[in-house]
Amino acid sequence: MRMKTNCGALVLVCLVAAQAQSPHFKIFDDPKSGVSFRYPAQWSSASDIAFYFGSLVLAPAQPGEGPENPEANVGFNARKPGNPYAGTNLYGVQFVYHVAPAATSADCGKRILAAEDEKKEPVRATIHGVVYDHFSTAVAGLGHQASREIYATFREGQCYMFEGDIHYATPGDPNSMTALQMEHLRKQLDAVMRTVRIRNAR
Repeated sequence: MRMKTNCGALVLVCLVAAQAQSPHFKIFDDPKSGVSFRYPAQWSSASDIAFYFGSLVLAPAQPGEGPENPEANVGFNARKPGNPYAGTNLYGVQFVYHVAPAATSADCGKRILAAEDEKKEPVRATIHGVVYDHFSTAVAGLGHQASREIYATFREGQCYMFEGDIHYATPGDPNSMTALQMEHLRKQLDAVMRTVRIRNAR
C-alpha cells in the first residue's frame, strides 16, 4: 500500500510538473459581443502595437474619418530588445478584432474590399460552427510589407472582423526572415483565429 501511495504521489507530481511546462495563453473575452479567443502569453495587448500599414478592419466606414478603435489588439513588436526575431527584417505581428454596424452580410465584405487596393474574392471558412468570409491579402510600399488574413461574419446587424497581420521590411537583405520563420508566424496567427468563439452564434 505504501508503494502504491508513493507511486500515486509521484504521478501527481509529474502531472503538475507537466502542466507547469505546458504552453501558456492569455484569454481575451468581450462579454458585450460574446467574442473570446486565446493568444500566446508572451504577446501583449496594447495600443502601441501599430505598424506602417494600418489594419484593414479598422478602416473608417466613411471617407475622411480616422481609423476606428479595435475591441482587441494583440501581438508583439519585433524591434524591442530580447525578441527572438530581433535582427531580422520582421517589424512585428498583430491580431485585431473589431465589430462594426452593417446592414447585410455583403456589407462586411464591401467594407474590407473598399479599404484595400488589390481586390480579392473571399473564400468560405467555418470555425466552431461560424461561417466566415476569408480574405488573403498583401500590401507593400516604401520598404514595408504586410501579409494579412482577414475573417468576417455578419449577425444581427453587426460585422465581426478578425485580422492577423505579419509586418516586415521588403525582402532582399541578408537579415530577411527564412521561409520557416514566416510559416511559424502564420501558424501562430492561424492558431489564434481557430480559438475564436462567438457565444451568441446561431
